[in-house]
Amino acid sequence: MSQERTCPVCDSGNYEPFADERIDPKRVGALTYASRKPPEFMCLRLVRCISCDLVYAPTPPEEDFLHAAYADADFDSGQEAAAAAQTYAEALKPHLQSLSGRNAAVDVGAGSGPLLPWLQAAGFASVIGIEPSRAAIDAAPPSVRALLREGMFSASMLESEKISMICSFMTLEHLHDPGEFVATAHGLLEPGGALAVVVHDWRAPLNRLLGLRSPIIDVEHLQLFSPKALRELLQRAGFEHIRLHPIRNAYPLRYWLRLTPLPASIKRWLLNLLERFRLADKSVSMNVGNMLAVATKPR
Repeated sequence: MSQERTCPVCDSGNYEPFADERIDPKRVGALTYASRKPPEFMCLRLVRCISCDLVYAPTPPEEDFLHAAYADADFDSGQEAAAAAQTYAEALKPHLQSLSGRNAAVDVGAGSGPLLPWLQAAGFASVIGIEPSRAAIDAAPPSVRALLREGMFSASMLESEKISMICSFMTLEHLHDPGEFVATAHGLLEPGGALAVVVHDWRAPLNRLLGLRSPIIDVEHLQLFSPKALRELLQRAGFEHIRLHPIRNAYPLRYWLRLTPLPASIKRWLLNLLERFRLADKSVSMNVGNMLAVATKPR
């Protein structure tokens, strides 16, 4: 067994139990490390940091394993990715005016790149997507694929860029060291530039209600944030003017049904009913416990 890590936000070793490990090797497949997959309700052993309120896995898989798993993951969520990008674009709009400039914008964990055209339309001089999954990059339209760089986020990938904004949506939960990520982002941004992240809020009412049957309880997630933990993560990296608020996601009803903890037979029956009444692709907006944080690098 690997040595336990301390809290990846505040480095404390004081924690209380949160969830026991639940992994069935027979259910691990090509979609296990893919985005917006059907919930598997498997998880690593999780604890809650008493100091900063982060829920995290004290003994996560090795980084090399994770890099390979994400690189080889399947991609089957193009429609949902486009819907998520629209949600993030709308949430970002009010924050763009406070940027110091419109030089480069970077989307980390860009998937097939649905947010990149919106960043171009917002007036950024250059737009870059970073994505580890080859399948996701291959699913991008040719015009967007040219903006994507394959690999894990690092300073060396962007050292020649003058960066005004870095976005990372539903990515921090998957990183072995989220503190290193935000510190690297801080170092790359120009003064007055912004980091925008979206994460699951484990303290949100719906996630607390569902408990271990919430879709956020997932073997991919090495940590889960609360508002307190996310704010501390950003402050420790040197960011200021941290704006944090919940967001509403809009997805087709068929996708919302996919996320529910209902038995598969009931899901199939309900999906057939939705399709019969032509409601399966109707977009519905809900607050399901996700939060946006936008933080500024001091000028």
